[in-house]
This record gives sequence, C-alpha cells and structure tokens, in this order.
Amino acid sequence: MSFIKKRPLLCLSIALFILSFFIRYQVYDLSNEDVVIMQDWYRHFYKRGAASLANGNFSNYTPLYLYILWGTRLFSDWFGSMVAIKIIPTMFDLLSAGTIYLLARIKFNDDKPILLSALFFTMPTIMFNSTGWGQIESLYTSFLLLSVYFLLRNKPAYVLILFGSAFSVKFQSVFFLPFLGIMFLKGRIRWWHFLLIPLVYIVLAIPAVLIGRSWQSILLIYAGQVGQFYSLSMSAPNLYIFVPDTFYDIGVWIGMVFFIVSMAIWGWLNWRANSVYKARQIILMALASLVLVPFTLPKMHDRYFYPVDVFSFAAAIFVPEIWFVPILYQLISGLSYSVFILDASPQYVMLAALINTGAVIYILRKQFLSLREEVPSV
Repeated sequence: MSFIKKRPLLCLSIALFILSFFIRYQVYDLSNEDVVIMQDWYRHFYKRGAASLANGNFSNYTPLYLYILWGTRLFSDWFGSMVAIKIIPTMFDLLSAGTIYLLARIKFNDDKPILLSALFFTMPTIMFNSTGWGQIESLYTSFLLLSVYFLLRNKPAYVLILFGSAFSVKFQSVFFLPFLGIMFLKGRIRWWHFLLIPLVYIVLAIPAVLIGRSWQSILLIYAGQVGQFYSLSMSAPNLYIFVPDTFYDIGVWIGMVFFIVSMAIWGWLNWRANSVYKARQIILMALASLVLVPFTLPKMHDRYFYPVDVFSFAAAIFVPEIWFVPILYQLISGLSYSVFILDASPQYVMLAALINTGAVIYILRKQFLSLREEVPSV
C-alpha cells in the first residue's frame, strides 16, 4: 500500500497496460477479409519458406512487412497464422507507446510519461486497428512518430532514415512529406538528407532481390495500388463521402485541384511564418500535415486517418489545451471503421466527416496561431 501511495501514477500505468493486454487478448481472434488474405500470405511462407519472398505476385505489400511476416513463421510451433498477423502491429503499438514516453520525458520528469504511454496503448482505435483488425498502420506510423522525436533532438539524418523506413512499409507515409518539406525550408533538414529515403527503400529491398524477386515488381508496388479502388471515399471521414461515385472521374480531378491548392496555401503560410520552432510548433505542424492531406485528397480509406489518432495524442502532450482532439479522433475513426467491421450505414461515416471537418479547421487554426507565439514553449 505504501508503494501505491508513493507512486500512484506508476501503479495506474501498470493497471492500464494490463487492461490493454487483456482487451487485446479478447479481440485478437477476430477475423475479416483482410486477415483472411494475410493468412494466405502466411501459409504461402509456411509452405515455401524464404524462397517465397521471390514471388512478386502473391502480395501487393512491400518487402519489409513481408520479411516480418515471414519471420513470425519461424515461431509457428508456438502460435498460428492469426496470432502471427496480429502480433506484428501490436508490437509496433508498443514501439509507439515507447516513443510517447520519450516525447513526454521532454516535458515531464515524474511518472506522467509512463502514464501517458499506458493511456496511449489503451486507446480503443489503437488497440482495435492493430490487435483486432490486424492492419499495419501502426508500423509506418510508429516510424513517423519516432522521427519527430529525433527531429526534436536535432538528429535530421535519423528523421529521414525513419521516414524511409515508414515509406518502405506503406505509401500513405507520404502524408508526412509536406511537414518535412517545411522543415527543409526552415533549415532543420538538409537537402541531402532526403536521399536517405530511396536509399533505405532500396537497401530494405535487397534481400528480396537476392532471393529472386525483380526490382521492377518492388519499385512499382505503389504505382499498382493507386488505381485499385473506384470510389471517391472508401469510408474515409472527409467531404468526398457526400459525393456519389457516379461523379468519380470529375470528382478525382476536382479533388486533386482542391488538394494542390490547399497544400500550396498551407505550405506558403508556414514558409512565410517568422517563428522559432520548438516542440509545440513542430508537433502541431506534423499533426496538421497528417490531417490535411487525407482530408483534401479523394480516394482515401477509413484507416488513412490512423496517424492522426496517434499524433493528436502526442500533440496534446505539448499543447494540453487540445486534450479533447484525440478523444474526437477516437470517435471519428470509430464511426469510420464501423462500416467495414459492423456493416454499419455510411451515414455514420458522414457524421464522422462532419466532426472531422470541424476538427481539421480547429487544428489548422491552432497550428497557425502557434507560429505567432513570441515565446514558444516546450
């Protein structure tokens, strides 16, 4: 009892981690269409071993994720395909939780960082996306989050290596590029650091190539994903959910113009701002980039706002007055996921889109106001 009285936040953190693992255990065996496909990939590895990495046709995922999935096959005597698929993103949730701890340590010297880490690990959409749904958003998002930590530590080479790792997992990591572009314009990143992005991608692809996979199949993975779905919104909580797919062709063109104009204005305002960039300004700018890109682009999926779930929580550490924003994104993502998971009505996504519109406006306003602060705080 004396330890509980002395370290109540630590005890609460331990309880939250235990609760999160308990909930994750309850949902890890949930199946869906995506998990079934990944189980086929796992069985492909199980039957053919490392040689299966030479096959560029059975999966449209990048080599890095397939290496990790293949690695779990080595533990097939202890767990099956379902656990293998779910344990990978769950481990990267732990990496993100650890990064939340590191970020919070910049501001706090007590037990608050471990509590914030535990709260993050227990967030419903974070748990469900990884352990329940089996998606891999946690992989590339964890690299993006860690890259921001190293940016705050003024280690730009690490930033771009981690971004290259994120890009080597999923193309949606490019939502982070506008933020990195502003950091380049402000002198926080040098031009040659960007050469690390293709370098990391190529280095990570070499093992698959040595086994027998062609460079063409690896370099064109993302090009093949662009035209995969014929819909303006795949349950993404943005305004395209209100536009019928009968207007798909014109909608894509108008949407791209809307995206380019929006990002140009956002980039110009950030570039022209005369601000000293501390943790508060940097984390808000990263969040703004991650929320604005999928909000303005057509053909987005429900899961593409997952990085916003993560970064809104991280931003609230340095900007405590936006404490309600990560809660809002739990609601937004939850409503968006309901269509695929629960076969719910698209009206839930429409409601999420309306809430998200207000949240995007608030985040952008908050981010631009932070650039005017004369004495930026940590």
